[in-house]
Amino acid sequence: MVKQSDDTTGPDDTELLRLTLDLAPASIVVVDGEGRIVLVNRQSEALFGYDREELRGEPVEMLVPGRFLSGHAGHRAAFLASPESRPMGQGRDLYALRKDGTEVPVEIGLNPIDTPSGLMVVTSVFDLTERKRAEARFQAAVESSPSGVLMVDGDGVVVLANREACRTFGYDAGELVGHAIEKLVPSRFGSAHPMYRERYLSTPEARRMGTGRELFGLRKDGSEVPLEVGLTPISTEDGTFVLASVVDISTRRRLEDQLREAQRLETVGALASGIAHDFNNVLLAILGYSELALEDERLGDSTRSDLRQIVTAAERGRQVVERMLEVGRRRQAPPQAVRVHDTVQEALELLQASSLKSVEIRRHLDETAPAVFCDSTQIHQIIMNLGSNAGRAMGPSGGVFDVSLVPHYVDAGDAAGPALQPGMYARLTVSDNGHGMAPDVAARVYEPFYSSRASGEGTGLGMWLVKELVDGMRGLIELTSEPGRGTTFDIYLPAAEQQPEAAALEDLDVQGAAPHLLFVEDEEPLAELGRRRLERAGFRVTAFTSSVQALERFRRRPESVDLLITDNTMPRMSGLELAEQVVRIRPELPVLMVSGLAKMRLEDVPAFVTRVLAKPHTGDELVQAVHELLPPPEEAPPEEPPPS
Repeated sequence: MVKQSDDTTGPDDTELLRLTLDLAPASIVVVDGEGRIVLVNRQSEALFGYDREELRGEPVEMLVPGRFLSGHAGHRAAFLASPESRPMGQGRDLYALRKDGTEVPVEIGLNPIDTPSGLMVVTSVFDLTERKRAEARFQAAVESSPSGVLMVDGDGVVVLANREACRTFGYDAGELVGHAIEKLVPSRFGSAHPMYRERYLSTPEARRMGTGRELFGLRKDGSEVPLEVGLTPISTEDGTFVLASVVDISTRRRLEDQLREAQRLETVGALASGIAHDFNNVLLAILGYSELALEDERLGDSTRSDLRQIVTAAERGRQVVERMLEVGRRRQAPPQAVRVHDTVQEALELLQASSLKSVEIRRHLDETAPAVFCDSTQIHQIIMNLGSNAGRAMGPSGGVFDVSLVPHYVDAGDAAGPALQPGMYARLTVSDNGHGMAPDVAARVYEPFYSSRASGEGTGLGMWLVKELVDGMRGLIELTSEPGRGTTFDIYLPAAEQQPEAAALEDLDVQGAAPHLLFVEDEEPLAELGRRRLERAGFRVTAFTSSVQALERFRRRPESVDLLITDNTMPRMSGLELAEQVVRIRPELPVLMVSGLAKMRLEDVPAFVTRVLAKPHTGDELVQAVHELLPPPEEAPPEEPPPS
């Protein structure tokens, strides 16, 4: 009840003011010109945790968090120098300090008033805790959305972008806010986009995803990304905003492309099955009549040799038809370990005699290239298709057809590493100096039925078949080509787990309790000498003359080796490169590096080399170096004397 004075009929002004302040929904703190608290209301007690008597007469800084105290006096002095009302919501993010030491987010409004006691500042303080919590919940919901979320104002400026939106367009958090939405629109659409945006804002309505035109976004790196976009208009006091849900549909597009590719391959398989019967009948006639002709005793040696070449070519044709049927049906022949070297050599001889007569074929075929799981017909088809294409590209005047086959180890740092599992591969490189390919042709070179040649000059299935064969062997084919600069294909075929011929003087699967040494020396007499000397000292030894094949074999059973001994200067892979690969697999494995370089000392080599042994050295020095790196082997029982 409002208290009334004795001599008037109206309420007591002071009491009325106090009750009014206590009923106010916001905290009110009145501060004098010296910055001392003169009056607070009930909401202030609830907000700050103090009784009003505890606050009255105290400096207002007791309600300011310590991290803001250094600047508060200056802000207060600046306000008093030119006092004017400041409504809530203007200025910085503000916080107040409670009695228990906790901070609370607040909005503050300031109103200066003149009183008989001097200038006073009425401070309205509103607790933002619940609003901040609601904003945090909204932010969490937006950030956790699996779709990209963008909010754009009426001027087309991005005011909100969640994590997924930033990822979709390739930006870091916060980089999109404040920029025009046209920043995310490809240049081919950018000029018309403001018109579409204004048209939408004139009659805004929700638009679900998947409706309208095919849409693309522009990523930070300049690439385009296919999108689905849903739009929701939001009306606020500050105008109309548009909330856009953005979904990257690149994966869906890839799956759709794969489905279309599978459908095309079914068509290819059906076509291959349809023509195979007739084509095989033709080949059967060629084979049969050639064999009959060979039975004629009147044939000369030259004619007989030519007929045998016809029989060989027809037999190859039969195998090609069968292989094409297997690819069309997505069925693979039983794999076996095949050394690629011989098949490539055979295919090149046939190419030279048939379609590449005016072409210089340069061969760089390394016999140590690992075997791969395939059949020889597959390799033969790859070479024949690439070779015939190269011949057409070089034209009647000929050119140079270069074929290289080498062992190749793929690791994470390799150019082809991301597309291949780490390990040993046979790398087949085929290049020509023909007219090359334009980018649009190179992009479609593996499509079935696609051909850049004139009508009737090709089926468009050759390169498709090559790609299918390489994929079937779990390999990778890479194309490099420029108009006027020729074409190169790099083919990586994974090594078979077992080789048809061992390149080591002994296998890794040796048994026994003595330490097992991996001995690598490219000179075979020296490899044999080192193996025998170390075996006499009681060690088990596996010797290799190829560092590449030593690494390949080591990867299969790394735990079986106790010490690596390797020469440094070797072809294709040096001893340092071999040691680096080995210790990546077995970091604790000791390495004894043998070098003829006088300057190679332990301090000159990487940390993964445990010791360096100079060349030349005696057998005793070699054994002594091994003893220093490994515990002595168990003594072998003495040999029994031969019977007398």
